[in-house]
Amino acid sequence: MENSKVGSGTSRREFMQQLALCYMAAHLPLTFISCSDDDQSYKGSGKIPYKVWEEMLMALQTCPDYLEGRMKALVASKDAEAMCNFVKDEIYLMPASNKAIGQIGWQSKWGIKGALRYGMATPREKAELLNQMYSEAGFTSKVMYERTNITPEEALTFFLRPIQRDFNLDVSKKQWQQWEKELNVDTSEFEMPGQNIDTSQATALADKLWNLIPDTDNIRRTDFDLRWDNYRTPTVQFEKDGATAYAHLFDPKIPFGKLKNDGALTEADAVKLNEETVEIKITYREAIHPDKELEMISGSWKARDLIGSQIHFTNLNGLDLEQSAYMPIGSLRIFTPTLAYQNFDSPLEFMEERSFVADPFTLEGEKIKFPDTQNGSKSPIIINASSTQLLKTVSEVSIKALPVNKTLVKLEVKPLNAEGQVVEGLQASDFAFADNKQTVQVLMESNQKTPSILILYDGSFSMPKAYYQENMDLFVASMEEKILENFPAARVDKWVTTSHLFTWLLKASRTSYDLVVFATDGHNGDVYEEKNFITYQNGPPVIVLNVYNSTETHTIDTFNQMAAVTNGSVIDAEDQAATLEKIVSHVNGMEIPPYTFSFYAIPEEHHEVELQMDQKRLSAKAEFTLELDSAESNQGIIGVYLNIKVGKTLVTRTLAGWDPILQRNQEPTNAHFLDVKSLIFGGLSFYFEGEGPTLATSIVDLLKYKLSTRGWGEALLNDDLETAKIEFEKGGYQYHSKPMSLLAPLDEQVTDNSFTFATGMRVCIYKQQLHIEDEKTIESFDFLPTSNYVSFTNGNADPFRINIEKTAQLAVREAALFDTSTLTLLNGISLVERTKALSNNWYENLDRNSTDYLYWYERIYRGDANIKIFDGSGTQTAFWTINPQGELYGILRNGTGGGGSEETIAALNRLMIVMRIYISVLKKMGALSSIGGMALSIVAVYGVTLAKLYAIVCESIIIMDTTGMDAKIAQALKELAFNVAKTICYGFGGSKLDKMRGLDHLINFMGGSTNPYS
Repeated sequence: MENSKVGSGTSRREFMQQLALCYMAAHLPLTFISCSDDDQSYKGSGKIPYKVWEEMLMALQTCPDYLEGRMKALVASKDAEAMCNFVKDEIYLMPASNKAIGQIGWQSKWGIKGALRYGMATPREKAELLNQMYSEAGFTSKVMYERTNITPEEALTFFLRPIQRDFNLDVSKKQWQQWEKELNVDTSEFEMPGQNIDTSQATALADKLWNLIPDTDNIRRTDFDLRWDNYRTPTVQFEKDGATAYAHLFDPKIPFGKLKNDGALTEADAVKLNEETVEIKITYREAIHPDKELEMISGSWKARDLIGSQIHFTNLNGLDLEQSAYMPIGSLRIFTPTLAYQNFDSPLEFMEERSFVADPFTLEGEKIKFPDTQNGSKSPIIINASSTQLLKTVSEVSIKALPVNKTLVKLEVKPLNAEGQVVEGLQASDFAFADNKQTVQVLMESNQKTPSILILYDGSFSMPKAYYQENMDLFVASMEEKILENFPAARVDKWVTTSHLFTWLLKASRTSYDLVVFATDGHNGDVYEEKNFITYQNGPPVIVLNVYNSTETHTIDTFNQMAAVTNGSVIDAEDQAATLEKIVSHVNGMEIPPYTFSFYAIPEEHHEVELQMDQKRLSAKAEFTLELDSAESNQGIIGVYLNIKVGKTLVTRTLAGWDPILQRNQEPTNAHFLDVKSLIFGGLSFYFEGEGPTLATSIVDLLKYKLSTRGWGEALLNDDLETAKIEFEKGGYQYHSKPMSLLAPLDEQVTDNSFTFATGMRVCIYKQQLHIEDEKTIESFDFLPTSNYVSFTNGNADPFRINIEKTAQLAVREAALFDTSTLTLLNGISLVERTKALSNNWYENLDRNSTDYLYWYERIYRGDANIKIFDGSGTQTAFWTINPQGELYGILRNGTGGGGSEETIAALNRLMIVMRIYISVLKKMGALSSIGGMALSIVAVYGVTLAKLYAIVCESIIIMDTTGMDAKIAQALKELAFNVAKTICYGFGGSKLDKMRGLDHLINFMGGSTNPYS
């Protein structure tokens, strides 16, 4: 962003190599670091590499590119003129608005924190920064309004001032050599990733796209308003040597201590803070009702609190490290969604207040309902302290296993006392389950007799009045009221159906309800398929209500078949009162299990589930068979979605699974469910910036992140596994290196002729997915269209075209860092602009039967205010979009503005224990990241939810007899510790240092050819 100038004998090349060493140091595996006792300029503490990281962090405080450190040094010097020159000449002036200079007198955008992080500030922020520096240095000072006569032409010159910073770190050559020796690296051929990109690629891309835009002369351009508020020019008044002086911050020709026009001074208004908010809502859809979007978790933050911060969306599985050592990943079904706020400089309490935890959910899309302590009898779960005395009253126990859908299995347990009576009120911790002798995660559904009834009813106009709309609601309410008389905790749900009777019957058969009641007039739009017979048989019995008492042969045959395949019955239901009595009587006569559980079985055909109670005094077994070759879909979550609102800008994304817009003509499939599961096993991180942080600031962030692992990292180096485990489970930070490069400042963002800046917040998403079934991990990056870059010029260049060229740099970075990007996909392909394509009937000539037809309709044909450029042949579905200000985004098929890569991890499967998955990811990707860690800010908040969860969820990890597991746990933890120590969770590579694919990409991007780790 800034031009370089050699200072204190250090060239830019040498400076970049010095910073490269800091960068490399933060990515080194621990096992490749040596130690030395040579004298040093900075003295860190502890073991290498933590000692070196600490010393580097000290040294970076002296870097001119690290503005916070420079500010502190100037405050300590108490040099008023030097402080003024720092704010005036080393921090860019930035407009306070997207179309004009804005309210210069009072408007703050990203505050003092942003000014130091990005080296950019609004006029008032510059004054506030200098005023704070003077106050901290002991001067009496305040911000005033200076009366000036600045013209728009003169104001423009205040912005078009490229800053030249001296590149120099106050570190002796001996210290650099010491660090290189201790870290065992050579930086002579290493270039910093993400810096000094080849802007010619961005220029070439911009030129190519510009030439495809028809009639560029008629593009509507908005002139940037450069009028200066001469009544409210912020200046700083201060006392020095008993005299009043002034610090004018905008015209470089004004001497220190003087005002620009010797105009009148007035008291400054209070600063107007940026009150924009950021709202994140994660939603989902499940297969039964894909038309309904349900909230998973949401949160809201002040935008100014988010700059330089991250929000991590992670779904916690409730396992600690020991539990992860023997839990198969295929049995994980229950997750707790979290939005964890993270900032390296914020206190823990501040982060906790801005973090959110929502109710746990199952992969089927069911929210875990906590018992109502005020009305405990109405909950299927009775919460008591586990009672040894109550458990001792059980003399025998029986168990029944019922496959529900795919690998989902329902367990019915009946514990009896010596008199043959059911013992109710036992807790989850009183039961221990194993499936084929393998630990599984089990959910307690009820611990008292709790019948669950599902009412299906046709919502079509052909239904009789008594079974239509509000009358049907009254019927269901009456039924529920009568059932609750005998079963206070009974559950009665209802679904409105279409006239596709067997389709809805199949959906109901894939649930764990005890009874299904289906009210229908018999008009049917589908047919029975014999391939679904086993599913119907394994599902709950169905009572079919013949609402017209029809005697038509076709209707009777349909009803009888529905009843036969589900082990149910048919009731003539025209008399609603009599029908109600029959249903209630049937429910009262059902054998309702006093305890029900559910779990995901391991993927084997034949199963024996074993229950043990009271330290193996009691046991019971049940056998069941799974249809492993079944082609039926998982009846679970088929899509996860993002709604994020930044200020007034709303952005939506399909994060995983079924797209309700582009795939609205397609039925959700099992592939959608598995894609969702891969996101839940992985996670995503939101990164927020105002502008691009300076290079030194980014490295400081990285070093702070590294040093945050000290508690468990040094314990690992000392081979103290127990301490490492304790420290690790306290939670930690998550940070990814690729966003660091992608969010760097634009190169030549400010020149003598143009100024380009983000008028909105820069937001990106880094997503990781763990596909167990496909044996791969997927990482992707998404620039959200919230930054709204704007350019203005001195008239020597077109601001619209300049904006395309500057923002094209982001596309070049994406292509360098990821295997898949818009730039790489469209490289060498003949492109066409949307309006020109439509004028040539391009859309009308598309194949209407193609799966891409709807995609092109939504993404291209419908249009918006943006220019769109795409593959004229329709082969590649990525495209370019340019907004009305000239900001360029490369859009992939999934709608994201970024790139992605895949990594194959061989031999992944659902039988693998969770920790072995972590180890596999570590070896391949060199990072735990969202997979396998808990955010520091969420631990305390999560603990409250977890306490409730354990009262309901029978995680066999917690309640099982773990005898004989100690050796397995110890071995798994040691293996994990070894791999974590090699990568310290954040290295670029895998088990071998010559396979650092990500780093190779970055080095090649920088024009280098040597991997320093090879």
